[in-house]
Amino acid sequence: MTDVMSVIVHAPLVRRLPAPKGAPSDFASVDTYLMRVRANELPAGIPDDANPREPNLNRRVYRRVRSSLMGEQGVGSFHLKHGGIVVIADRVEKIDEERYRLWFDPDKKQGIANGNHSYTLILDAQKDGIPEEQFVEVKVHTMVPVDAVADLADGLNTSMQVREESLADLRNQFDWLKAALGEHANGIDAVAWHEGNEGEYDVREVLAILMALDPSRYSLADPVGIENTYARVSSVFNSYLGAPEAVERFAPIALEAMELYEYIRRTALDVWNASGNGRFKKTRLADNAGTYTYPFTLDGAGHALQTDARLTKAAAMPCLAAFRAFVEVPSDGTAVRWRYEFDEIKAMWDQYGAELLREVYEAITRQHNGNTHYAGRSPMLYRATTRILELADLRRRVAD
Repeated sequence: MTDVMSVIVHAPLVRRLPAPKGAPSDFASVDTYLMRVRANELPAGIPDDANPREPNLNRRVYRRVRSSLMGEQGVGSFHLKHGGIVVIADRVEKIDEERYRLWFDPDKKQGIANGNHSYTLILDAQKDGIPEEQFVEVKVHTMVPVDAVADLADGLNTSMQVREESLADLRNQFDWLKAALGEHANGIDAVAWHEGNEGEYDVREVLAILMALDPSRYSLADPVGIENTYARVSSVFNSYLGAPEAVERFAPIALEAMELYEYIRRTALDVWNASGNGRFKKTRLADNAGTYTYPFTLDGAGHALQTDARLTKAAAMPCLAAFRAFVEVPSDGTAVRWRYEFDEIKAMWDQYGAELLREVYEAITRQHNGNTHYAGRSPMLYRATTRILELADLRRRVAD
Protein backbone atom coordinates (compact mmCIF):
# COMPACT_ATOMS: atom_id res chain seq x y z
CA MET A 1 0.00 0.00 0.00
CA THR A 2 1.46 3.34 -1.06
CA ASP A 3 1.38 6.16 1.48
CA VAL A 4 -1.36 8.73 0.93
CA MET A 5 0.05 12.16 0.05
CA SER A 6 -1.33 15.68 0.27
CA VAL A 7 -0.88 19.17 -1.18
CA ILE A 8 -2.06 22.46 0.33
CA VAL A 9 -3.78 24.89 -2.04
CA HIS A 10 -4.30 28.58 -1.26
CA ALA A 11 -7.60 29.47 -2.93
CA PRO A 12 -9.25 32.84 -2.15
CA LEU A 13 -12.45 31.65 -3.82
CA VAL A 14 -13.88 28.12 -3.52
CA ARG A 15 -17.28 26.63 -4.32
CA ARG A 16 -18.33 23.06 -3.49
CA LEU A 17 -20.82 21.31 -5.77
CA PRO A 18 -22.37 18.02 -4.61
CA ALA A 19 -23.32 15.26 -7.01
CA PRO A 20 -26.51 15.99 -8.98
CA LYS A 21 -29.72 14.71 -7.45
CA GLY A 22 -30.52 11.29 -8.81
CA ALA A 23 -26.92 10.52 -9.81
CA PRO A 24 -26.15 6.77 -10.21
CA SER A 25 -25.01 5.15 -6.97
CA ASP A 26 -21.39 4.89 -8.14
CA PHE A 27 -21.25 8.67 -8.55
CA ALA A 28 -23.67 9.80 -5.85
CA SER A 29 -20.79 10.60 -3.49
CA VAL A 30 -18.69 12.58 -5.98
CA ASP A 31 -18.15 16.17 -4.85
CA THR A 32 -16.63 18.87 -7.07
CA TYR A 33 -14.67 21.85 -5.72
CA LEU A 34 -14.18 24.88 -7.96
CA MET A 35 -11.08 26.76 -6.84
CA ARG A 36 -9.68 30.02 -8.16
CA VAL A 37 -5.95 29.99 -7.40
CA ARG A 38 -3.28 32.62 -8.02
CA ALA A 39 -1.04 31.16 -10.69
CA ASN A 40 2.08 32.24 -8.83
CA GLU A 41 0.84 30.26 -5.78
CA LEU A 42 -0.18 27.07 -7.53
CA PRO A 43 1.61 24.40 -5.47
CA ALA A 44 4.03 21.84 -6.82
CA GLY A 45 3.51 18.20 -5.96
CA ILE A 46 0.09 17.46 -7.42
CA PRO A 47 0.52 13.98 -8.94
CA ASP A 48 -0.31 13.23 -12.55
CA ASP A 49 -1.18 9.55 -12.23
CA ALA A 50 -4.67 10.17 -13.65
CA ASN A 51 -3.30 11.80 -16.82
CA PRO A 52 -2.69 9.67 -19.93
CA ARG A 53 0.01 11.98 -21.35
CA GLU A 54 3.41 13.24 -20.31
CA PRO A 55 3.63 17.07 -20.42
CA ASN A 56 5.18 18.58 -23.54
CA LEU A 57 5.79 22.33 -23.55
CA ASN A 58 7.39 22.58 -26.98
CA ARG A 59 4.22 22.91 -29.00
CA ARG A 60 3.36 26.35 -30.32
CA VAL A 61 0.03 26.46 -28.48
CA TYR A 62 1.79 26.20 -25.11
CA ARG A 63 4.13 29.03 -26.00
CA ARG A 64 1.00 31.14 -26.55
CA VAL A 65 -0.42 30.04 -23.20
CA ARG A 66 2.80 31.07 -21.48
CA SER A 67 2.66 34.45 -23.19
CA SER A 68 -0.87 34.94 -21.85
CA LEU A 69 0.12 33.71 -18.40
CA MET A 70 3.01 36.17 -18.11
CA GLY A 71 0.68 39.07 -18.87
CA GLU A 72 2.01 39.84 -22.33
CA GLN A 73 -1.62 40.07 -23.50
CA GLY A 74 -2.80 41.95 -20.41
CA VAL A 75 -3.15 40.80 -16.80
CA GLY A 76 -6.15 39.60 -14.84
CA SER A 77 -7.86 37.56 -17.54
CA PHE A 78 -5.86 34.34 -17.70
CA HIS A 79 -8.53 32.30 -15.89
CA LEU A 80 -11.09 33.47 -18.47
CA LYS A 81 -8.96 32.42 -21.43
CA HIS A 82 -7.70 29.15 -20.02
CA GLY A 83 -9.73 25.96 -19.60
CA GLY A 84 -8.29 25.27 -16.17
CA ILE A 85 -6.86 22.19 -14.51
CA VAL A 86 -8.97 19.18 -13.53
CA VAL A 87 -7.82 17.09 -10.58
CA ILE A 88 -9.07 13.84 -9.09
CA ALA A 89 -8.41 13.67 -5.35
CA ASP A 90 -9.29 11.27 -2.59
CA ARG A 91 -10.76 14.07 -0.48
CA VAL A 92 -10.50 17.80 0.22
CA GLU A 93 -9.89 19.07 3.76
CA LYS A 94 -10.61 22.69 4.66
CA ILE A 95 -7.80 24.14 6.79
CA ASP A 96 -9.08 27.72 7.03
CA GLU A 97 -11.03 30.21 4.92
CA GLU A 98 -8.53 30.22 2.06
CA ARG A 99 -6.44 27.08 2.47
CA TYR A 100 -7.43 23.55 1.52
CA ARG A 101 -5.53 20.28 1.72
CA LEU A 102 -5.94 17.92 -1.24
CA TRP A 103 -5.37 14.27 -0.35
CA PHE A 104 -4.27 11.73 -2.97
CA ASP A 105 -4.04 7.95 -2.88
CA PRO A 106 -1.40 6.86 -5.47
CA ASP A 107 -2.85 3.33 -5.50
CA LYS A 108 -5.98 4.77 -7.11
CA LYS A 109 -4.19 6.69 -9.91
CA GLN A 110 -5.39 10.08 -8.74
CA GLY A 111 -4.07 13.53 -9.57
CA ILE A 112 -4.30 15.73 -12.65
CA ALA A 113 -6.74 14.27 -15.18
CA ASN A 114 -6.59 17.21 -17.60
CA GLY A 115 -4.34 20.25 -17.86
CA ASN A 116 -1.04 18.57 -16.99
CA HIS A 117 0.74 20.52 -19.72
CA SER A 118 -0.60 23.79 -18.28
CA TYR A 119 0.25 22.76 -14.72
CA THR A 120 3.85 22.05 -15.72
CA LEU A 121 4.01 25.31 -17.67
CA ILE A 122 2.73 27.36 -14.71
CA LEU A 123 5.20 25.79 -12.29
CA ASP A 124 8.01 26.45 -14.74
CA ALA A 125 6.91 30.08 -15.23
CA GLN A 126 6.73 30.80 -11.49
CA LYS A 127 10.49 31.27 -11.33
CA ASP A 128 10.17 34.13 -13.81
CA GLY A 129 7.55 35.92 -11.73
CA ILE A 130 3.94 35.45 -12.85
CA PRO A 131 1.89 38.63 -12.24
CA GLU A 132 -0.10 38.39 -9.00
CA GLU A 133 -3.33 39.24 -10.81
CA GLN A 134 -3.19 36.06 -12.89
CA PHE A 135 -5.47 33.26 -11.63
CA VAL A 136 -6.09 29.71 -12.79
CA GLU A 137 -9.23 27.65 -12.23
CA VAL A 138 -8.68 24.32 -10.49
CA LYS A 139 -11.57 21.86 -10.49
CA VAL A 140 -11.23 19.03 -7.98
CA HIS A 141 -13.39 15.89 -8.08
CA THR A 142 -13.42 13.65 -5.01
CA MET A 143 -14.70 10.11 -4.47
CA VAL A 144 -14.47 9.23 -8.16
CA PRO A 145 -14.69 5.42 -8.61
CA VAL A 146 -11.30 3.95 -9.51
CA ASP A 147 -12.67 2.21 -12.60
CA ALA A 148 -14.00 5.52 -13.95
CA VAL A 149 -10.71 7.44 -13.85
CA ALA A 150 -9.47 6.38 -17.28
CA ASP A 151 -12.80 7.14 -18.97
CA LEU A 152 -12.96 10.52 -17.24
CA ALA A 153 -9.45 11.37 -18.43
CA ASP A 154 -10.32 10.22 -21.94
CA GLY A 155 -13.38 12.44 -22.03
CA LEU A 156 -11.49 15.47 -20.75
CA ASN A 157 -8.60 15.15 -23.19
CA THR A 158 -10.68 15.70 -26.31
CA SER A 159 -8.90 18.76 -27.75
CA MET A 160 -6.23 16.37 -28.97
CA GLN A 161 -7.30 12.73 -29.08
CA VAL A 162 -5.61 10.52 -26.52
CA ARG A 163 -3.90 7.54 -28.12
CA GLU A 164 -5.25 4.12 -27.23
CA GLU A 165 -1.99 2.92 -25.66
CA SER A 166 -2.03 5.84 -23.22
CA LEU A 167 -5.50 4.89 -22.01
CA ALA A 168 -4.56 1.21 -21.92
CA ASP A 169 -1.59 2.06 -19.71
CA LEU A 170 -3.84 4.10 -17.44
CA ARG A 171 -6.11 1.05 -17.19
CA ASN A 172 -3.14 -1.16 -16.20
CA GLN A 173 -3.42 -3.27 -19.35
CA PHE A 174 0.36 -3.47 -19.70
CA ASP A 175 1.13 -4.51 -16.14
CA TRP A 176 1.85 -8.12 -17.17
CA LEU A 177 4.31 -6.90 -19.83
CA LYS A 178 5.97 -4.49 -17.41
CA ALA A 179 6.42 -7.36 -14.97
CA ALA A 180 7.95 -9.56 -17.67
CA LEU A 181 10.29 -6.93 -19.13
CA GLY A 182 11.01 -5.46 -15.69
CA GLU A 183 13.23 -8.43 -14.93
CA HIS A 184 15.78 -6.79 -17.24
CA ALA A 185 17.79 -3.79 -16.07
CA ASN A 186 16.51 -1.67 -18.97
CA GLY A 187 13.18 -3.41 -19.42
CA ILE A 188 10.86 -0.65 -18.23
CA ASP A 189 12.81 2.37 -19.48
CA ALA A 190 13.31 0.81 -22.92
CA VAL A 191 9.59 1.10 -23.70
CA ALA A 192 7.39 4.15 -24.22
CA TRP A 193 4.25 3.02 -22.42
CA HIS A 194 2.20 6.14 -23.20
CA GLU A 195 2.35 9.46 -25.02
CA GLY A 196 5.28 11.62 -24.02
CA ASN A 197 7.11 8.64 -22.53
CA GLU A 198 10.58 8.03 -23.96
CA GLY A 199 11.98 4.66 -24.95
CA GLU A 200 13.70 2.81 -27.78
CA TYR A 201 10.45 0.94 -28.39
CA ASP A 202 6.80 1.98 -28.56
CA VAL A 203 4.70 -0.46 -26.47
CA ARG A 204 2.64 -1.23 -29.58
CA GLU A 205 5.84 -2.30 -31.34
CA VAL A 206 6.73 -4.65 -28.48
CA LEU A 207 3.28 -6.24 -28.59
CA ALA A 208 3.52 -6.59 -32.37
CA ILE A 209 6.86 -8.41 -31.96
CA LEU A 210 5.27 -10.90 -29.57
CA MET A 211 2.23 -11.34 -31.76
CA ALA A 212 4.41 -11.95 -34.82
CA LEU A 213 5.80 -15.01 -33.00
CA ASP A 214 2.36 -16.56 -32.48
CA PRO A 215 1.77 -19.54 -34.82
CA SER A 216 -1.79 -19.89 -33.52
CA ARG A 217 -2.57 -16.33 -34.64
CA TYR A 218 -0.60 -16.48 -37.89
CA SER A 219 -0.37 -20.04 -39.12
CA LEU A 220 2.86 -21.31 -40.63
CA ALA A 221 1.12 -22.35 -43.85
CA ASP A 222 -0.98 -19.24 -44.42
CA PRO A 223 -0.13 -16.33 -42.09
CA VAL A 224 -2.93 -14.00 -43.16
CA GLY A 225 -2.34 -10.48 -41.86
CA ILE A 226 1.10 -11.12 -40.35
CA GLU A 227 2.56 -8.29 -42.45
CA ASN A 228 0.56 -5.90 -40.25
CA THR A 229 2.98 -6.54 -37.40
CA TYR A 230 5.26 -4.29 -39.43
CA ALA A 231 2.96 -2.24 -41.64
CA ARG A 232 -0.09 -1.56 -39.44
CA VAL A 233 0.98 -1.70 -35.82
CA SER A 234 -2.09 0.26 -34.70
CA SER A 235 -4.35 -2.42 -36.22
CA VAL A 236 -2.40 -5.17 -34.48
CA PHE A 237 -2.63 -3.23 -31.23
CA ASN A 238 -6.40 -3.05 -31.56
CA SER A 239 -6.39 -6.83 -31.89
CA TYR A 240 -4.46 -7.02 -28.65
CA LEU A 241 -7.01 -4.81 -26.90
CA GLY A 242 -9.76 -7.14 -28.10
CA ALA A 243 -8.15 -10.24 -26.56
CA PRO A 244 -5.17 -9.33 -24.36
CA GLU A 245 -5.11 -12.73 -22.66
CA ALA A 246 -3.91 -14.34 -25.91
CA VAL A 247 -0.79 -12.17 -25.85
CA GLU A 248 -0.27 -12.32 -22.09
CA ARG A 249 0.56 -15.99 -22.56
CA PHE A 250 3.81 -14.80 -24.17
CA ALA A 251 5.03 -13.23 -20.93
CA PRO A 252 7.54 -16.05 -20.19
CA ILE A 253 9.36 -15.51 -23.49
CA ALA A 254 8.84 -11.72 -23.82
CA LEU A 255 12.38 -10.79 -22.76
CA GLU A 256 13.93 -13.42 -25.01
CA ALA A 257 11.74 -12.28 -27.90
CA MET A 258 13.11 -8.75 -27.54
CA GLU A 259 16.65 -10.07 -27.29
CA LEU A 260 16.12 -12.18 -30.42
CA TYR A 261 14.74 -9.19 -32.32
CA GLU A 262 17.77 -7.13 -31.34
CA TYR A 263 20.13 -10.04 -32.12
CA ILE A 264 18.72 -10.29 -35.63
CA ARG A 265 18.99 -6.56 -36.30
CA ARG A 266 22.40 -6.20 -34.66
CA THR A 267 24.19 -9.16 -36.22
CA ALA A 268 22.67 -8.95 -39.71
CA LEU A 269 25.71 -7.00 -40.91
CA ASP A 270 28.13 -9.79 -39.96
CA VAL A 271 25.81 -12.55 -41.17
CA TRP A 272 25.35 -10.88 -44.56
CA ASN A 273 29.00 -9.96 -45.07
CA ALA A 274 30.16 -13.46 -44.09
CA SER A 275 27.86 -14.97 -46.71
CA GLY A 276 29.82 -13.33 -49.52
CA ASN A 277 26.83 -11.37 -50.81
CA GLY A 278 28.62 -8.03 -50.77
CA ARG A 279 28.74 -5.16 -48.29
CA PHE A 280 25.71 -5.01 -46.03
CA LYS A 281 25.81 -1.21 -45.71
CA LYS A 282 25.47 -0.85 -49.45
CA THR A 283 22.19 -2.78 -49.57
CA ARG A 284 18.64 -1.66 -48.88
CA LEU A 285 18.65 -4.01 -45.91
CA ALA A 286 20.59 -1.54 -43.82
CA ASP A 287 19.90 1.37 -41.53
CA ASN A 288 23.27 3.11 -41.34
CA ALA A 289 22.56 6.75 -40.63
CA GLY A 290 23.72 6.92 -37.03
CA THR A 291 24.30 5.02 -33.80
CA TYR A 292 21.76 2.37 -32.83
CA THR A 293 21.18 1.21 -29.26
CA TYR A 294 19.98 -2.22 -28.12
CA PRO A 295 18.59 -1.82 -24.58
CA PHE A 296 17.87 -5.52 -24.14
CA THR A 297 21.41 -6.54 -25.12
CA LEU A 298 24.10 -5.69 -22.57
CA ASP A 299 27.87 -5.81 -22.74
CA GLY A 300 30.09 -7.18 -19.97
CA ALA A 301 29.85 -3.90 -18.05
CA GLY A 302 26.06 -3.91 -18.14
CA HIS A 303 25.74 -1.21 -20.81
CA ALA A 304 23.40 -1.45 -23.80
CA LEU A 305 25.25 -2.47 -26.93
CA GLN A 306 25.45 -0.04 -29.84
CA THR A 307 26.28 -0.37 -33.53
CA ASP A 308 26.63 2.03 -36.45
CA ALA A 309 24.39 -0.10 -38.69
CA ARG A 310 21.48 -2.48 -38.23
CA LEU A 311 18.90 -4.42 -40.20
CA THR A 312 16.02 -2.15 -41.14
CA LYS A 313 12.72 -2.92 -39.43
CA ALA A 314 10.99 -3.75 -42.72
CA ALA A 315 13.55 -6.50 -43.25
CA ALA A 316 13.78 -7.58 -39.61
CA MET A 317 10.10 -8.38 -39.08
CA PRO A 318 9.85 -11.02 -41.85
CA CYS A 319 12.97 -12.64 -40.38
CA LEU A 320 11.70 -12.53 -36.80
CA ALA A 321 8.22 -13.76 -37.71
CA ALA A 322 9.75 -16.91 -39.23
CA PHE A 323 10.87 -17.92 -35.72
CA ARG A 324 7.28 -18.69 -34.76
CA ALA A 325 8.15 -22.08 -36.28
CA PHE A 326 10.01 -22.65 -32.99
CA VAL A 327 7.22 -21.44 -30.68
CA GLU A 328 4.75 -23.79 -29.00
CA VAL A 329 1.33 -22.46 -27.98
CA PRO A 330 -0.34 -25.11 -25.77
CA SER A 331 -3.97 -25.79 -26.61
CA ASP A 332 -4.90 -25.77 -22.91
CA GLY A 333 -4.31 -22.02 -22.66
CA THR A 334 -1.15 -22.24 -20.57
CA ALA A 335 2.00 -20.19 -21.15
CA VAL A 336 3.84 -20.16 -24.46
CA ARG A 337 7.31 -21.68 -24.67
CA TRP A 338 10.18 -22.12 -27.11
CA ARG A 339 10.51 -25.53 -28.68
CA TYR A 340 14.24 -25.55 -27.85
CA GLU A 341 16.57 -23.83 -25.43
CA PHE A 342 16.86 -20.13 -26.23
CA ASP A 343 20.56 -20.39 -27.06
CA GLU A 344 19.61 -22.94 -29.71
CA ILE A 345 16.95 -20.57 -31.05
CA LYS A 346 19.55 -17.82 -31.47
CA ALA A 347 21.88 -20.36 -33.09
CA MET A 348 19.19 -20.93 -35.73
CA TRP A 349 19.70 -17.32 -36.80
CA ASP A 350 23.46 -17.86 -36.97
CA GLN A 351 22.88 -20.89 -39.16
CA TYR A 352 20.01 -19.73 -41.37
CA GLY A 353 20.24 -15.94 -41.13
CA ALA A 354 22.06 -15.55 -44.43
CA GLU A 355 19.34 -17.56 -46.20
CA LEU A 356 16.61 -15.47 -44.58
CA LEU A 357 18.35 -12.22 -45.49
CA ARG A 358 18.84 -13.39 -49.05
CA GLU A 359 15.10 -14.06 -49.32
CA VAL A 360 14.36 -10.57 -48.05
CA TYR A 361 16.95 -9.02 -50.36
CA GLU A 362 15.48 -10.80 -53.39
CA ALA A 363 12.00 -9.58 -52.46
CA ILE A 364 13.24 -5.99 -52.20
CA THR A 365 15.25 -5.92 -55.39
CA ARG A 366 13.27 -8.19 -57.72
CA GLN A 367 9.68 -8.02 -56.59
CA HIS A 368 9.38 -4.51 -55.14
CA ASN A 369 11.73 -2.41 -57.28
CA GLY A 370 14.13 -1.67 -54.45
CA ASN A 371 11.41 -0.53 -52.02
CA THR A 372 12.21 -2.05 -48.62
CA HIS A 373 8.96 -0.79 -47.08
CA TYR A 374 6.85 -2.59 -49.68
CA ALA A 375 8.78 -5.81 -49.06
CA GLY A 376 8.02 -5.55 -45.35
CA ARG A 377 4.33 -5.37 -46.24
CA SER A 378 4.43 -8.42 -48.52
CA PRO A 379 2.56 -11.54 -47.30
CA MET A 380 4.56 -13.59 -49.80
CA LEU A 381 7.82 -12.62 -48.12
CA TYR A 382 6.58 -13.72 -44.70
CA ARG A 383 5.51 -17.05 -46.19
CA ALA A 384 8.93 -17.48 -47.77
CA THR A 385 10.97 -16.74 -44.65
CA THR A 386 8.69 -18.94 -42.55
CA ARG A 387 9.18 -21.82 -44.94
CA ILE A 388 12.95 -21.65 -44.44
CA LEU A 389 12.76 -22.09 -40.67
CA GLU A 390 9.83 -24.50 -40.85
CA LEU A 391 11.97 -26.82 -42.99
CA ALA A 392 14.92 -26.26 -40.66
CA ASP A 393 12.79 -27.35 -37.71
CA LEU A 394 11.52 -30.38 -39.61
CA ARG A 395 15.08 -31.46 -40.49
CA ARG A 396 16.11 -31.06 -36.88
CA ARG A 397 13.23 -33.12 -35.52
CA VAL A 398 13.79 -35.86 -38.09
CA ALA A 399 17.47 -35.95 -37.17
CA ASP A 400 16.60 -36.31 -33.48
